[in-house]
Amino acid sequence: MKTLHFSLKNAVIFLMLCCCFTVQIYAQQPQTLTAKSYYDRISGNPNLEKNPKGESFCWHAASGMGTFVNMYEATGDKSWLDYGIKYYDLLVSNLDSGPDGYKGWIGPYMYDTQYWCDVHVGDAILWRGILDFAVLVLNEKSLKADYGKKAREYVGLARKHCVEKWDKRGTWFEDGPYGAYVSYDKYLDPGDLSGWKHGAEVNGSNLSLPFNKQNDMAQVCILLYRITGEDFYRDRAEKIFSRMKRCFQYFGNHYVWNYWEPFGLWDIDRENNKPRHWVGVHPYRNYQAGEVDQIVDAYHTGIVFDETDIRRIINTNLKIMWNGDMEHPRFRNSNITHVPEKKPPEGSGYTSSAGTLWTGLLDFDQTVRDLYALRFDGSETNDPSQIYFEQVIRKTPPDFRRKYVKGTVRVPAVEFTECPDLNMAVVIPHIIPKGTEALIVCKSWSAADTLEIALYSKDGARKVRTLNTTYLEGGGDGLAGIYIFPWDRTDSKNGKVFPGDYRVRWTFCDSYREYPVTLK
Repeated sequence: MKTLHFSLKNAVIFLMLCCCFTVQIYAQQPQTLTAKSYYDRISGNPNLEKNPKGESFCWHAASGMGTFVNMYEATGDKSWLDYGIKYYDLLVSNLDSGPDGYKGWIGPYMYDTQYWCDVHVGDAILWRGILDFAVLVLNEKSLKADYGKKAREYVGLARKHCVEKWDKRGTWFEDGPYGAYVSYDKYLDPGDLSGWKHGAEVNGSNLSLPFNKQNDMAQVCILLYRITGEDFYRDRAEKIFSRMKRCFQYFGNHYVWNYWEPFGLWDIDRENNKPRHWVGVHPYRNYQAGEVDQIVDAYHTGIVFDETDIRRIINTNLKIMWNGDMEHPRFRNSNITHVPEKKPPEGSGYTSSAGTLWTGLLDFDQTVRDLYALRFDGSETNDPSQIYFEQVIRKTPPDFRRKYVKGTVRVPAVEFTECPDLNMAVVIPHIIPKGTEALIVCKSWSAADTLEIALYSKDGARKVRTLNTTYLEGGGDGLAGIYIFPWDRTDSKNGKVFPGDYRVRWTFCDSYREYPVTLK
């Protein structure tokens, strides 16, 4: 497989396209907002005409599609569901069949348009919006008679052409309690859907997806679980979010997490001893805002995250990022403790740093609500966001009740260790079979100090053996602070292996991080 690299410097355009298009509602606001006027506006998006196929189509088509369900919930007006179906059917009509018979929004590959394909994130963000409608209808008896057949049709399509498709294509991988999707390595010639013509040589193939794209797929699984009750979908979402939570950096009673971290050995360029993608928090685009929405969805479903996690995320947004000023609120990036705020490079397309209010936290905190309300002047408006905020969110006081589950919820425990100078620490794979080698990978901030890698007992109370000691330079925003230690599971002194559960501990700058491992 040809190895390709993604540096932060060269990833600006890549990331702008990759995960979160900011698309304006471009037609002039009508005097009266109706379901029809909104449908005309969103379906008439000129970006859909400019990008009629592929992932670009999906990003533009997904923008604002949640408004149909939100406005029904805010107003009770079924015309929003009628026009929602019209829009969903428009999207479904744009599906094409690939060489294996599975359907997707096939079109130009965003990172090399000489190839065509469909991608996980394109499927996920559109099916997620459509399944929001299906959940609403199938959980509300008064809607089933009129909309149940259409909702079940969408569910069947999403099961087959989203989750099943990517499983059959071999893009899902598990490592004990963790799981991740990997980008596909089959591509088409433009306009020719008769057969795969290209493979892993195409840029970006066989890379574990970044967290936001993993979570988009997890949200599809959450919705299918809420509709079908099948544990398969819940387990899938749990493995995705468990891996993300395991990668959280904890310090000062708040969390910070990277946009992208390696999951499998395929994510490491062994020749150059570094990841095939950049590792860090994006300095100019707040992907974390969308990831908080995804985390909250998992929380409300009783998956992976508990109240302590949500409170720590609130701390990140309000105590680390916000300037504390209600009259002139301003937000910094979440990793500001280590990375000074700086202006985006000229020509990058970014206008500011990545700090923003995480509106996914509106359910839980009054201050978040008060800051969000500053966006509106309180007058009559046709803004769907304000209508939903006033008529739905504000009707219930903020609290930590889960929306979709009742009773006691138990989530997998994660014991966090606090090392502010390491922003990545992972063992690949987490479960290490007999006769195989693992990679112990970490990345530092600007600090430079002696790094000790050691194996500890399962409870962390006893050092079993030191595996390696080295001097680790600081990495800052780049990859210079990356250190990869290949480990064959043996004790360097006597070559013995002791099967069981352990922790790998990185001790650096007088603190440490840990990662659980199992030796088979």
